[in-house]
Amino acid sequence: MKRLLPVLLAAALVMTSCTAESREEVKAPTEISYSWWGKDIRHAYTIDALSDFEKMEPDINVKKRFGEFDGYRRRIGVDIAANNECDVMLINYDWLSRFSPDGTGFYDMYELSNYIELSNFSQADLSYGEINGRLNGISTALNTQIFFYNKDMYDSYGLELPKTWDDLFEAAKVMNKDGVYPLSISRKAAWLMAVAYEEQKTGVRCLDDKNDPGFTKEQTTDMLDFYCSMIRAGVARPIAENDKNDFEDKTAAGRVMWISDAAYYCAGLIGEGVNVAIGEDLVSPEAKIFGWYAKPTSLYCIKRNTASPEEAAKLVNFLLNSEEMSKKQGIEKGIPLSRSAQEVLEANEMLKGIQYDAYCKLKEMEEIRSIAPRLENDEIVTAFETLSENVIYNGADVNEAGAELYNIISETAKQ
Repeated sequence: MKRLLPVLLAAALVMTSCTAESREEVKAPTEISYSWWGKDIRHAYTIDALSDFEKMEPDINVKKRFGEFDGYRRRIGVDIAANNECDVMLINYDWLSRFSPDGTGFYDMYELSNYIELSNFSQADLSYGEINGRLNGISTALNTQIFFYNKDMYDSYGLELPKTWDDLFEAAKVMNKDGVYPLSISRKAAWLMAVAYEEQKTGVRCLDDKNDPGFTKEQTTDMLDFYCSMIRAGVARPIAENDKNDFEDKTAAGRVMWISDAAYYCAGLIGEGVNVAIGEDLVSPEAKIFGWYAKPTSLYCIKRNTASPEEAAKLVNFLLNSEEMSKKQGIEKGIPLSRSAQEVLEANEMLKGIQYDAYCKLKEMEEIRSIAPRLENDEIVTAFETLSENVIYNGADVNEAGAELYNIISETAKQ
């Protein structure tokens, strides 16, 4: 019995050790969720990169939620209202003030600086995501509306690339006889172009300050009337008739678009050997201010009451700063603001092409300002589209339409 006791004790110790090891082995990884929008190419490289992240962080599993932009935009507001949003989210710039007007709607990522390499960003870059001193979001890249032209087409008509609003009208007179438009313009671009025109004309900024629409009712009407005059003159198709293929199909000799969309809209023409040129932001000779704006392409945010802030922060850092994500993403989301991401792209000769050229053009624009998030409010853009088309197609009174648009802008200013 005396001999048996040490053996039993040893066996008990081995069993205790194995039990402890077993418990360690079966410990479940922490699950966090991540949501984003995009086209199939973005979904593919993101899913691939997240596999790399889970290998690097075996104690973290990432649940994925993704879709196309319109569906994502509609869903995220419902999710946030129901406290069902993901731990990490890709958001649009104007959603930041909508969902976090006082800065408490998202997690303050300054508190997670041990996990996110904020030193990769300038304070100016970080300021886009700051609300009341809290870092609600971190910008992925900078964006602005840029004019791209089929220079071969302009040359064939003996025209210089437009620099002023009048140049567009003159180009329409020459091109329209062949069924060609000088520009293809999306709904957001149409709104921002109209704003730029009126700001240049008046020196007044639209929605720059909270509770102040900026434009008067008369100025709002003038802005709307100017846009309608562009459509009537054949500068571009109305928003409802705009075709994203117009530029590539050569039924439009130019397109105004976000920098981040440059490769998507220009690659086909460039592949054909067409000389696609980056134009100047249109400015009237009498302009009082520049009227054009820059904004973040998108931002990463963390759920305000996430149960796993450290794990979420590690994912945000991976998405913004890691070599693995940087190489897979390239410049699909724009030219990254992260210094380490840019270094990876430069080392792999990925900082090139028309999108990078457009980004360099943006960096040269000394007069460009940061956009007021309310200027991108979807309710205003939709109202601008609806009211302008009612004037163009149905002969509605532009003064009445301008007054209605002014009321909507005024209500948005209070948000």
